[in-house]
Amino acid sequence: MSKLEKEKQAKIVRLRKMCKEFEKAKDVRSVLRVKGLIAYYNGMSPSIIVQCYEINEKTLKNWIERFEQEEPLDDLPRSGRPSKLPKEKQAELREMIAEQNQRVWVARHVYVWLTITLKVFYSVHYLPEFLRKLGLSFHKAVHTLIRRDNEKRRKWMQETILALYADKIKHDWRIFFQDEVGFQTEGTLAYTWGPKGEKIEVENYGRHGRVNLMGAFELGTGAFYGVLTQFRVNAMRFRRFLCHLKHEMQTDKIMLICDNASFHKAKWLTEWVATQHPWLRLEFLPAYSPDFNPIERLWRWIKSEHLHNRCWKSLADLKTYLREVMEKIELKPVELTSVMRQEIQRLNSLFKFYETPSPFLALA
Repeated sequence: MSKLEKEKQAKIVRLRKMCKEFEKAKDVRSVLRVKGLIAYYNGMSPSIIVQCYEINEKTLKNWIERFEQEEPLDDLPRSGRPSKLPKEKQAELREMIAEQNQRVWVARHVYVWLTITLKVFYSVHYLPEFLRKLGLSFHKAVHTLIRRDNEKRRKWMQETILALYADKIKHDWRIFFQDEVGFQTEGTLAYTWGPKGEKIEVENYGRHGRVNLMGAFELGTGAFYGVLTQFRVNAMRFRRFLCHLKHEMQTDKIMLICDNASFHKAKWLTEWVATQHPWLRLEFLPAYSPDFNPIERLWRWIKSEHLHNRCWKSLADLKTYLREVMEKIELKPVELTSVMRQEIQRLNSLFKFYETPSPFLALA
């Protein structure tokens, strides 16, 4: 092989290596340039390369010259047209959108603001790209509970719950997380797979009603107990639930961790709980902290697994169905434990955030 042929082969090897790098970076234009050069060094006629890649001969010569002089083959920086909106006005727009985050901003709103306020005209179709260049993105808003007391939440995670689990070990308490949830007869709709182009229609009987569920869940064992009622949950029904829970669990000591619902703290109920102290303790989560209660994930699982895309003719039908669901859960606590494993991992990450050792590490 002659020296000239060896040089050509070395260049082709370099180009193929560059091609892989451009493909990895998804730089399509640079990949086409490199492939055109590979064809050239493999002996293909420039006239054929020009036709295949729909370029002119001058462009091909530029590619060859850049490669021979070991200049980069990717796109050179382009100046483009100057922006219609000056830099200081771009910063003003970004700051305004960031500050006024209690309203909805879509492309047409930005278009109106730019047109009326600054007399600048952009295409509505181009505006999303322009806003992304400003460091903005289009995403869904989320609720935040502004009445949360972050200091009380910190104290709960770093002190209170650890003390409760220390008492559990020392005095043989069984700790249950408790909450109430309501289920509607018209159910909830969710995404599901189905034939393409066909509507998935859920029969709705036009009946509106609610069945409430009072439940208690024990992390680790997966033990769950729930009581259904068509009536509004109040302190009297909550006390009845506590008595049924003790009888059902057949245990001497129950510690219930609840939210701050008003009926949980009714005066007469608090006095009654004090008389039951040998076997019953009520502890309360920090206000507005449902993320500290793992039973919330159980409610979401029940709704997604058993109630999405369903409707019932009457409250009685819904109550019967929910009773069947609860019987399955109570008979197979292992399934419930596997469902709650992700919740335990989430709680462990919360303890990590508060730089506190988690009492649930052994359960993960």
